[in-house]
Amino acid sequence: MDKFEEVLEKMSEMSEKQLKTLIEMEKKRICICRDCSSFNQCIGENKDALFCILGKTNCKSEIVNCMCSECPAYTKFQMKHTSYCANGSEEEQRTKIV
Repeated sequence: MDKFEEVLEKMSEMSEKQLKTLIEMEKKRICICRDCSSFNQCIGENKDALFCILGKTNCKSEIVNCMCSECPAYTKFQMKHTSYCANGSEEEQRTKIV
């Protein structure tokens, strides 16, 4: 089990309120989605972020110089994929059947 899987397991044990609080805190503390050139007005208006955990946006988004691999969360949680805003969360991308 890698670091990302450990984090998912811990998150699954949290109450909905605890999880929501953690996500909002991490959006402010560690997330760099808002600095990415793929981040657009629609995503901003929806207050979308932390795509690596929450999954892709419902907004149309064109991937332009993806910054996911530069995010502190990417290294901290040993993530393997990128373009989360368009392709889905790390968990979703790991479990996609190709």
